[in-house]
Amino acid sequence: MFKRLPLLIAVCALAGWAGSFIVKTFLANSLITYGQGEESRTAAVGYAPNNADVLAARARYLLYRADPPQPEQAIRDLQAAVAASPYDYRYQLELGKAYQGDGQMERAGEALQQAVKLAPRYFETRWALANHQLRTGQTDAALNEFREALQLSGSLYDGNPRPNYNAAMNSFTAVTGALGLNLEALRRITPPDAVSQTYLAEFLATHDALEAALPIWRSLPANEPSSYYQLLFQLLRELQAKQRYDDAHEVWNKLAAVAGVATNSADNLMSDPGFERAPLSEAYPVLADSLLGFDWILRRHPEVRVRRISGEAHQGNYALQLSFNASMNSEFQDVSQLVAVEPGRAYKLSYFVKTQNASPLPNEAAFVEITDAAEQTRFALRSVVPGGTNNWQPQSLTFTTLPDTRALRIVIRNPQIRTVDLARVAEIWFDDFALEKQN
Repeated sequence: MFKRLPLLIAVCALAGWAGSFIVKTFLANSLITYGQGEESRTAAVGYAPNNADVLAARARYLLYRADPPQPEQAIRDLQAAVAASPYDYRYQLELGKAYQGDGQMERAGEALQQAVKLAPRYFETRWALANHQLRTGQTDAALNEFREALQLSGSLYDGNPRPNYNAAMNSFTAVTGALGLNLEALRRITPPDAVSQTYLAEFLATHDALEAALPIWRSLPANEPSSYYQLLFQLLRELQAKQRYDDAHEVWNKLAAVAGVATNSADNLMSDPGFERAPLSEAYPVLADSLLGFDWILRRHPEVRVRRISGEAHQGNYALQLSFNASMNSEFQDVSQLVAVEPGRAYKLSYFVKTQNASPLPNEAAFVEITDAAEQTRFALRSVVPGGTNNWQPQSLTFTTLPDTRALRIVIRNPQIRTVDLARVAEIWFDDFALEKQN
């Protein structure tokens, strides 16, 4: 028994040391998790002076929360964390960032390079190194690292890398901030897959570089719904804002084709003239929110009921019905369509209308308005709907566009009606719109 006593003592000592270690580690982690200030972090380091997580936690506090910050002590803590866990990239990454913040750029580069060596397939290490190289004038190396970072930033799509959207936009922003809108540099950092190219085209479109964005868009396959649709919406927004209606119409035709919707014919420039299908804005509310595209937009009005209705059509299966069954707090102007036209050209707008109890008062009568899409006050024509109760009647208006008019907006409007007779609710139906060129 006495021969085994030294072994028993050693086992007890080891158990005591292990127990003490576990308790101290628990106390240190608790202080880091629940402590509020620097004192709790310092106490945690006292309990676990060789614990990399505890050291790094105090360093983060000293860098980002202490007032004033204590970068020198934070760097010493991160150096100790690296020494305690030399194969963990996280501490090298944090040390590199701490060096950067302290202006020690050469040491920052060394630490970030080491982080990349430890975790070469991680986005965050590549991203941090790329930004550092960009700031220190290592442009070629930075562009290569940004490309690697983007390829590692997302997930797989159809078996191919699909970069993260935010990572792509942040990379484009970083490069543009350092080099200006350098198309060659942006192309270098963008992976060749269709999703990445879609992100690049969207970035260019939102940075006043439509001439570069459109060729990229035209080369893309329309087979990735989320990013491709987002690009189409952004192109429509930018092109319409810049009054480039021909290009916008090209984008719209692609959107309609992808969505399986027929576009307007050469003879009738109106899209869906008889309201036979649901507008695309019902599937994509962004179109209605920003009045984008060349289709009917039916927006909600709080007092006027707007709907496509069957059984009342002039031709086909559907017509548009407006029901005025409540006093109005605002004018109705929530049904419209944008139409691309030629400047200085004669056109004829025609449509069919049916009414029931429509107001005969001129200041309450509904009308169809035609305006210049770019500047409504320069060009505005009205076709007033007849009052009373009438079966389907044709209405038409012939006009010539201004020398610089490239698009028209056709709006169904009704002035504010303050008093409504609920026993004689006013209803109006519209159908079979046509906008045709005149010789």
